[in-house]
Amino acid sequence: MSAILFAAEYYPPFAPGGAEWSAAAWAQALVRRGHRVVVVTPNYGAPAREEREGVSVIRVPFPVKLAPGQTEAGWFAHRNPLFYLYFAWQLWRAGRAAGAGVIHSQGKGTLVPSWLAGRALHRPVVATIRDTGLLCPLGLCPLFERAATFDCHTGQYLGKCVPFFFEHYMPGASWLGRQRARLSLLLSWLDQRLRSAALRRVQGVIGVSRGILAIYPERLVDAARRGVVHTLPPRVSLPTEEEALAVRRRLGIGPGPLVLYAGKLSLGKGTRVFIEAMEAVRRAVPEARFALAGKGDLSVPPRDDLHVLGSIPQPDLFALYRAAEVVVVPSSWPEPLSRVLLEAMQLGRPVVATAVGGTPEAVEDGVTGLLVPREDARALGEAISALLRDPARRARMGEAARRRAALVFSEERIIASLLDAYAAAARREA
Repeated sequence: MSAILFAAEYYPPFAPGGAEWSAAAWAQALVRRGHRVVVVTPNYGAPAREEREGVSVIRVPFPVKLAPGQTEAGWFAHRNPLFYLYFAWQLWRAGRAAGAGVIHSQGKGTLVPSWLAGRALHRPVVATIRDTGLLCPLGLCPLFERAATFDCHTGQYLGKCVPFFFEHYMPGASWLGRQRARLSLLLSWLDQRLRSAALRRVQGVIGVSRGILAIYPERLVDAARRGVVHTLPPRVSLPTEEEALAVRRRLGIGPGPLVLYAGKLSLGKGTRVFIEAMEAVRRAVPEARFALAGKGDLSVPPRDDLHVLGSIPQPDLFALYRAAEVVVVPSSWPEPLSRVLLEAMQLGRPVVATAVGGTPEAVEDGVTGLLVPREDARALGEAISALLRDPARRARMGEAARRRAALVFSEERIIASLLDAYAAAARREA
């Protein structure tokens, strides 16, 4: 039986974001259904070879060392020709030894190496799209453009994306700091041309939602190579009320109905919109409390009812879902398919989210949660307040969310779609 080769910039226990856990969930589900999966990833400081949930993990030598968790390597660690050539060679070695039938690129940095290795091995390559990073190095276009499809050409990048970045992410930088950043951004744009070339040439492109695929122009991803394979929800049981209360006490969250935001603190994730919406919630439900669980570079004003938790272990996060009355996903950018949505649904929590990207594919408005327009703090606050004031409605929505997760995002359905994508890519390679 030929193996499925996953090419990953990171793999647990090194997981800067939800993408790594999503890739691991796919790999483990494939193994449970009798397939052989080999993951090739840089070694940031773990055993060179190991089995994780039946998945063979090969960690190749790499100069960057990281602590397990959400720490990331530097900006150019996976964004340079030397890495592409080196990692392509490692993929070729692993693919030849394992008898790989398909190479599946799980991250932006592994796309070019996967394409190179696929050509050398004469094997089909499938790339996963989980964000806007293969359109633009900064991925900022959706924050200031209202187009349904984005095509970040040179004029757009230099004329809009880069100035937006300096205005919102480096407002107080020195002249020298801005020049260094400008050089890095120019080099990143050149690197982006390589990634775009590879994306146009791989045999299959998988989006984790129809919404994220829709924003990619036809010149990069033509209709014949597109397919959707949703992210898998986690395989976890609902934490008990005692576990939820214990985590809440340990994190110092006082009594009162809890509104949970889980994810990166950033403009694209809608953190500032959520903070603005809190005022309306406080007026409607004065006893409400708010928790932000995630890393990020946005400053958050201190308040007694607002708990900024930073990154917390997954078991604590799952227990915190159980402790929360409402989970909020207020994204401003076209959210591909947030793991927070799927985790909340799996654990029976109602969600208030923005109607962007793939979110409407997960949240059934008025049934499993509430959808509001992006960057509308008033609508967001009103929706959160409405659920906080209606326990019976929250309970109905939570149960409906759990049922929808089991039906729409079942492992059987998602893995069948993934195998179909591999088969289609193989036919195009033949």
